[in-house]
Amino acid sequence: MADTCLVVPVPELEPVVRPRLQRRSPEYLFGDPDETHAHITLLAPFAAEADLTEGVLAELRRFFADVTPFPFALTAVGEFPGGTTYLSPEPASPFRQLTLELSRRFPEYPPYGGAFDEVVPHLSVPVPPGQDPERLRRELEPRLPIRAYAREATLFVCEPGAFSVVDRFAFGTSVA
Repeated sequence: MADTCLVVPVPELEPVVRPRLQRRSPEYLFGDPDETHAHITLLAPFAAEADLTEGVLAELRRFFADVTPFPFALTAVGEFPGGTTYLSPEPASPFRQLTLELSRRFPEYPPYGGAFDEVVPHLSVPVPPGQDPERLRRELEPRLPIRAYAREATLFVCEPGAFSVVDRFAFGTSVA
């Protein structure tokens, strides 16, 4: 059974990342070709697809309706121990706060499956096997900062080599 993931799409990064991925890592581009693949993960893994009840979706709609859209910038290239290359968002605190609040509301789904003690907001950039992460850094750093705007979250089913959007949650839609 497939798990789901909650992410903030970053369409502003697509013009930078998509051509590189099409040349070097086409397996990263799966699903709808018009879909934004660049994203900052909020909570993954989230519920199994079969556990996405209308109650869970309604709670997510209410939660994200109260989130104020916010600007951010991708400002630096980093690398986690183990080799995952990523871009750092600034400010990082809104993403961290969203992750922590979601994990409080849904304690059965801790951030990163509970594998890490600290929430580090990031946008992973795949480095194809055999490629040099330092070369990726040299390609990306001159393009930074990349200014972006967080305006929605997307819930999608994540399976190896495929994903499908379950729902989208616009920020700032509550009338309170």
